[in-house]
Amino acid sequence: MTELTLREKAILDILIGTYVTTGEPVGSRTISKMDLGLSAATIRNSMADLEEKGYLYQPHTSAGRVPSDKGYRYYVDMLMNQEELAEAAQRSIRDSVERLREGNADDLLVQVSKVLADVSHNLGIALGPQFTQGIFERLEMLKLSESKLLMVMTIRSGLVKTMVVEIDSEIEEDELEETRRVVNQRLSGLTIGEIMASVKERLASASSGSPKLLHLLANSADHLFRFPSSADLHMDGTRNFFGQPDFSSERLAGLIGMLEAREYVAHLLSDRTRDAGISITIGDEHESPALKDCSLLTSTYSVGNVSGVIGIIGPTRLPYGRLVPLVQYMANLTEEMLDRR
Repeated sequence: MTELTLREKAILDILIGTYVTTGEPVGSRTISKMDLGLSAATIRNSMADLEEKGYLYQPHTSAGRVPSDKGYRYYVDMLMNQEELAEAAQRSIRDSVERLREGNADDLLVQVSKVLADVSHNLGIALGPQFTQGIFERLEMLKLSESKLLMVMTIRSGLVKTMVVEIDSEIEEDELEETRRVVNQRLSGLTIGEIMASVKERLASASSGSPKLLHLLANSADHLFRFPSSADLHMDGTRNFFGQPDFSSERLAGLIGMLEAREYVAHLLSDRTRDAGISITIGDEHESPALKDCSLLTSTYSVGNVSGVIGIIGPTRLPYGRLVPLVQYMANLTEEMLDRR
């Protein structure tokens, strides 16, 4: 990234702050009123230099300038001052979330996405903990009938998944118990991702237990051990996009269409569970054309040894300095609330 002079940094900082507030291209006369001690002509020359370096662009020949994606990136990485989240705002957010003290994790994440949307006036998103990182603790198998078994899988952090499977012949209780013992002995301590990659080999050589049931477990691994991430995705605030002047009707249609493809959004967020703390991607940094006018601001949170993601999607013209502390606070609060369950 091209290094900027102190003057260029000051002008870029003020221009972005002004544009985020007004949504209108910013001219040199506007910046000259910001007590920089520089004439409008000097500022105009510096803005031309910033445009040449790719940090600004001019949407119309007679208009002022607006930040490019490169300009926003420089601002976020080098210039941004994070505002403190006011104590009153923290109390209000905590009160909103703690109302669901007795609810389950999904209820909490629904509320987290709603609070993020309401406070940021953008799209709030929350992705539940991703089990592929979790460590397998045990599998219980209970007979529901001659042809049905209830599988109850527990991850070390305390998260549980249940599933009913069909079997083609009755299995005696002692054989079922021995199969359970073999499975737990061979899989305990592995991550779900490791199990999905190697379960067939790990169970194929077992000399005890029900061969039919072990074969069923090995061949059902994708279904049994895969947790549908799109079902763990919660979004709120799509309505906020319709009041944004940043999106044309065509761009808005593409964005809404992408959000309706929940698997894509869940996958996008799931990739971020490997990143600790705050992560920001801006405009053309996204692969999806629908996000080219957007920024995605996220933070991971942890529950035991698994991680999820919460955050905000909005136009690139986001008040980053105000929203980064909000997202960080919400991530910390989400961890705290989930740890209590």
